[in-house]
Amino acid sequence: MFEIFLFVLLGVVYGLIFGVIPTAGPTTALLTSYTFYPYFYSDPYLGVAFYTAMVAACTTGDTWSSILLGIPGSSSSTATVIDGYPLAKKGKATYALSAAFTSSTVNGLFFGSLVFFLMPVYSKLLLVFGIPEMLALNVLALSAVTFLIKGKISLGIISVLIGFILGYVGIDENNAPRLTFGFNYLEDGISVLILASGIFAVPELFDMFIGKTKLQKLESSWKQVKLGIFAYKKYWKVSLQGGAIGAIVGAVPGVHGVVADWLSYARARAAYPNRKFGNGNIVGVVGPEGANNAVHAASFVPTVVFGIPGTPFAAVILSIFYLLHFDLGSVSIQSDSDFYKYLAVGFLGGTVLVGILCVLLSKPITVLLKIPTTIYAPLILFLICWSCYQISHTYYDIAILAVCSTIGLLSKRLELNRPAILLAFILFSKIEALTIQAVSLYNVTSLLERPIFLLISFLVLTVAFTGVRYVRN
Repeated sequence: MFEIFLFVLLGVVYGLIFGVIPTAGPTTALLTSYTFYPYFYSDPYLGVAFYTAMVAACTTGDTWSSILLGIPGSSSSTATVIDGYPLAKKGKATYALSAAFTSSTVNGLFFGSLVFFLMPVYSKLLLVFGIPEMLALNVLALSAVTFLIKGKISLGIISVLIGFILGYVGIDENNAPRLTFGFNYLEDGISVLILASGIFAVPELFDMFIGKTKLQKLESSWKQVKLGIFAYKKYWKVSLQGGAIGAIVGAVPGVHGVVADWLSYARARAAYPNRKFGNGNIVGVVGPEGANNAVHAASFVPTVVFGIPGTPFAAVILSIFYLLHFDLGSVSIQSDSDFYKYLAVGFLGGTVLVGILCVLLSKPITVLLKIPTTIYAPLILFLICWSCYQISHTYYDIAILAVCSTIGLLSKRLELNRPAILLAFILFSKIEALTIQAVSLYNVTSLLERPIFLLISFLVLTVAFTGVRYVRN
């Protein structure tokens, strides 16, 4: 028992480190730990607990940079930035962090338990999600971020188009280059790390450096930690709804975790239509953070049951488990009760441990914000440049970062919808592929015979209508 706890703890610590690093996330953590798997040959089940605990820790830890720096900790935590970062600038970072970690931990524990318990039943529900439904889900998420963030609808649409153009860069399904301008470097497309750093991190760091971003009196007392926990208690229904969205969306193969993030944010706004969002509303933190761990727990369903990784991190963990001689998606894995036990213990134990650690560390780490921004802004910029340089180890990485940073600075000054740019970029390839498949395999008549597709399409129209009405009012 102690051995299991030890490896879960090690997975949590390792995952938390990468969770704190802006835009790193569970995929990066798993890739950097790829070489660890030989150490688990003697007991591969301990490897299962270690790696799943790492995923849980990353999922919770990515909240740090989202709230403290306004930089998405991962692509699945972009919605948290909208209200979490303004709270930090108001001196309430500890309050926001505590609420976020509580929401993420409780939902991760509840929905994680539910997902692992109902995994055999859950898998049968996936059969109703085909190509049209997955396409509609991705469009729904894009609609949420386009229409439900403050600002002009036209600016939101322009932002989506910018994201699509950036996502278009690379090679198509026929290996034909698109918008590469003759540079082989661009054939692999633009890295999401570089784009996220450019449009979110650099503009904020620039404002910090010139002294434009000034934090109000920082409240980093344990009282703020308690208030954050009480905030979750007050808005637990919003958190629970976000978790339910995450548990459903995460189980659908091919649907990015960022979809659940924005759908839960949209649900939080819908629950309090008379409140302003985008300026530091704690509901806008509790809601999407409620989906955080739930969506990653549910991502194990298609990966384990069918051997189909629905997310990048799931693809990596599938390959690691294969090296540990676990044949995911096979009949043998369905009858391996020990595998499911260690999978659940790793994720649930990791969720609890990282949640406790993050809540306890909320006050001491927030104190770092007392350091003048002009001091730590250049250091963070250097670390971002170094991280981007690691992608291809060429100065092209830095050049593309400069281009993306220019886009980010202009977008901020022009009040474009930066989250929409990033989301459109992430979802472009998926929407493009699903659209091609849907057009070739389905006609209008067949689509009208798919009730789930019609339901999601109706929700898209509802979100658009709600957004337009909100802007007019």
